[in-house]
Amino acid sequence: MESTTIKALFGRRNIRFVIPVYQRAYAWDKRQFSQFVEDLEECEICDYYLGHFLFEQDGDTLYVIDGQQRLTTCIIFFSALIETLKQRETEWNNDKHADTIRILIDDIADYYLKDIRHGKQKFVTVAYDNNFFADTIIDHKSNTSREDLTSKSQKSIYGSLTYFEDVLEKASIEQLLSWTSSLENASITTYIVKNKLQAAQIFAYQNDRGKRLTNLEVLKAYFMLQIYRSQNNEDDIVYVEKCFEEIYHNIVLVTVDEDNVLNYYWRAVGSKGYYSENVIREVKAWLKAFPQEEQGKNIKYFVNGLSRAFCLIRQIEQDNSFYTANLKNMRSMAYSYPMLIKAKLSDVEDDVFERLVRLMENLTFRSLIRGGRADITSRLQNVLPSAKDSQSFNQMIDTVIWKLKNDWWWGYWSDNEMFNHLKSGWFYGNRIDNYLLWRYEQYLCNDNYPTPKIAYEEIISNESIEHIAPQTQPTPLENGYGIYEDNENPREGIVSGEWMNCIGNLMLMAGRQNSSLGNRPFPMKLQVYGKDNLLNQQKEIIEFIADKDNPVWDKVSIEKRFNKIIHAAQEIWNLDDI
Repeated sequence: MESTTIKALFGRRNIRFVIPVYQRAYAWDKRQFSQFVEDLEECEICDYYLGHFLFEQDGDTLYVIDGQQRLTTCIIFFSALIETLKQRETEWNNDKHADTIRILIDDIADYYLKDIRHGKQKFVTVAYDNNFFADTIIDHKSNTSREDLTSKSQKSIYGSLTYFEDVLEKASIEQLLSWTSSLENASITTYIVKNKLQAAQIFAYQNDRGKRLTNLEVLKAYFMLQIYRSQNNEDDIVYVEKCFEEIYHNIVLVTVDEDNVLNYYWRAVGSKGYYSENVIREVKAWLKAFPQEEQGKNIKYFVNGLSRAFCLIRQIEQDNSFYTANLKNMRSMAYSYPMLIKAKLSDVEDDVFERLVRLMENLTFRSLIRGGRADITSRLQNVLPSAKDSQSFNQMIDTVIWKLKNDWWWGYWSDNEMFNHLKSGWFYGNRIDNYLLWRYEQYLCNDNYPTPKIAYEEIISNESIEHIAPQTQPTPLENGYGIYEDNENPREGIVSGEWMNCIGNLMLMAGRQNSSLGNRPFPMKLQVYGKDNLLNQQKEIIEFIADKDNPVWDKVSIEKRFNKIIHAAQEIWNLDDI
């Protein structure tokens, strides 16, 4: 172990710093950026300790095993500093520090960004981000925009650069020089090893500063260490590294948190299924049950499946086919992912996988609309272990459908329960109301009603739900609305009869439309509905009006539309169609 400084570390000529392909990409966010700057500010009154770094040396290359987030941040900071000093040249050109700053700009670029003598990039990030990193950070090309960013890691890199540029632009020249000195002379400890066993041992027993290790990182370190301990098989090491290269490549392309993916995968393949609570402890126990000479084989089996799971989630997020898109639209994939992952790992046929997607969409909808304390995962836990191939998955799907129709334990999500909740007069505010109306919109699509010219993502807020009969209306009859309150016949009143918040009085609207319509008289709204081509359910409102010449939206109209939507729901979520 060696105590040194950032400047001394990078001052080693012919040395390149490289993030291995099996390491994670850059993942710091604004919280870590701001802490980085606060640390620099505090250095004016105390020494700056940047932490410990672990490297594996191979010739002139130092592979960064631990500390890549901090080291990457330092490089981005230096890049932002150079650009800031160049842009503010008129401010310091005639200053006493002018010569110092000119030398400083050249030295920082040479030390940390690109070796001038050899023209080589001094710091290389993970392969799939490095072209972007080289253009944006090393060469500081100005044509990058947020729209060009294709992954979470690229967004983090760009976010770090713009954050530092904003901070540095507001600082004085003296402060910039002070921060530069503090960072270059920051105390660090380094451990340089020349074999992977030492690297794995050290990494497995220490944490990274700034952002805690994820369960995925902890498990990776544990696996690498166990392979070295068991047989030190280089082929196994290379295999695991290759799997994690694929995993980290997919991590930056998906929105699902990496530890959630790990949990979904373990629930799919582990013995506890949906009941899994501590994936690290459970995986370690699973592995220890095997003889030491077999652990390498089982680790390879695990990481191969995990890599496939990440790939599957990436595919699902990119899949906009009808049923998959609708399953995702409910924003509740926790039930589905273990099932879908196990199906893919079981290499089921495409038609079986589509049946499973349709089942999970149907079941998720029933679960969300029902709510309550009843736990769907306990039911799924009972059927998941039996599914191992196309035939058994088909049988499992048939079993679930039968249980939804006949088994009292699944009765919370039966047709009767679903339709009882749909028929409730208080559907507004249900977390699934947007989705129900979206599926109704899809149901309407035919020769007379074309596919809507709007995406689901545009209609998922509360502002997307329009009350056709407005929630507040002082003179309903004068404005084209029926009786709001009927004391003698309560069920006839829009409010007193609970027709106000039932599904028959709710309609999807683009947010901009809803705010513009407000409490307008119904005939005026009807004109807007008819002219707007975004959604078919707006245009069909006229069908529920008894007198087209003198349109009134009342309890009768609401009930007609209510019954049509209920009928549509019976067809949309018909179990026999799965």
